[in-house]
Amino acid sequence: MTSKLVPLLLAGLPLALGACRENPELVRKREEQRAEIKRLEGEIALMDEKLKTIPVTREEDLAKARQELEAQTQETARLERDISALESRKRQLEKEFADYKVKYRVTNP
Repeated sequence: MTSKLVPLLLAGLPLALGACRENPELVRKREEQRAEIKRLEGEIALMDEKLKTIPVTREEDLAKARQELEAQTQETARLERDISALESRKRQLEKEFADYKVKYRVTNP
């Protein structure tokens, strides 16, 4: 029985050795895949760097802008009240001056 196995083993040995050789097509595909993996890893690294430079949130800036808006709105309202009071005072003084001119007959030079 061992005598029959030896020729089979000897005949199968070149086939087994031939199968161990690398197929050129598979080698080419493997190299293409390695190149694609390296390219994709580079793109991922680039995207990671871009993500690090993007501000996380703009909520702080937005809150600050809202506070500034509120302060400016209050300042505008205060100035409008001041203008209204000054215009009212001007009208009052103009009326008093007109009454004074009538009472004392002031003429414009």
